[in-house]
Amino acid sequence: MYQYLSDCHHCQWEKLEIDGVESKTLYVDEQTNARTVETKLSPGAVIPRHSHTHAHETVYVLSGDFIEEGVKYGPGSYFVGKAGVSHGPHKSDNGCLVITHWTGGPIDFVME
Repeated sequence: MYQYLSDCHHCQWEKLEIDGVESKTLYVDEQTNARTVETKLSPGAVIPRHSHTHAHETVYVLSGDFIEEGVKYGPGSYFVGKAGVSHGPHKSDNGCLVITHWTGGPIDFVME
């Protein structure tokens, strides 16, 4: 049996400090700092190159085009980034929807 269920149809989209980027939290584990969010990039949105000091990050593309370091990826693409390793910029020409999961420690964004 699952220990947690999120009815994501009722989760609220929150605008981030980056133009054209919104997310909604699907899951947070306060003990481990694990977090899962659904992120929406509007057409032309850019998340700058960054790293996370302690958290490992995975990203799964649900729909649209997700551009990572200049290469365009589509639905079904899966990325793994270890803590302390910079990644991005993340962009989308036509908009995209991704699931992002962090594990391993507190989440921070160290912009480069």
